[in-house]
Amino acid sequence: MTKQQLTTSSSTTPRILGLTGGIGAGKSFVGQMLVQSGLPLMDSDAVARGAYTESEQVRQQVTALLGAEVYNSEGEPRYDEIARKVFAPSDAGQSLLHRLEQIIHPYVSERLQAWAMEQYAPEGWVVLESAILWQSGFYRLCDAVVVVTAPEEVRVARVQERDGATREQVQARIARQASYSLTALQQAHPELPIYPVNNDGVQELEGQVKQLLALLATL
Repeated sequence: MTKQQLTTSSSTTPRILGLTGGIGAGKSFVGQMLVQSGLPLMDSDAVARGAYTESEQVRQQVTALLGAEVYNSEGEPRYDEIARKVFAPSDAGQSLLHRLEQIIHPYVSERLQAWAMEQYAPEGWVVLESAILWQSGFYRLCDAVVVVTAPEEVRVARVQERDGATREQVQARIARQASYSLTALQQAHPELPIYPVNNDGVQELEGQVKQLLALLATL
């Protein structure tokens, strides 16, 4: 189902607000504030993880791609083994990751569109939270996007406290993520309203979220 089909299938279908940001920026915290404001939210990362067990088609395709060993004897995915294969520092690893994404991302897109059509959204919007909104192409399903930002030092400290990771480990994870400036995103996608929320621990978040909701109401 295309975005056009989604938006024209029902006059009451809510619009989709993409929510993204780098590790440690606090997008999930902002997401919970949007939920408290009345916007339903779907976490695409959680849906993607569920795809390995909830869809028999996905299970078969993943097994064919990565081998039966990526599931344990009880049929549960071995995420550590999947990660070992697709994040291997080689061209083969990159190829496997790309092919795995071609299996998982369509499943997530279908689930999102079906979910959005089922929601009661009095504010007229639902939220798609995704760490890989741009890389996955999920942004194409969105009517607007929020990018949560924070200085790298703040992000590193947050992830260290949350995960018990070393500074070097966190910086390596940040380096693996795609980096996009707000200006570059707005220039690349002039058709898509893109709004920043600065979660630096200094600027007050509640006011920014209220301002965001007011802007969404004008679209």
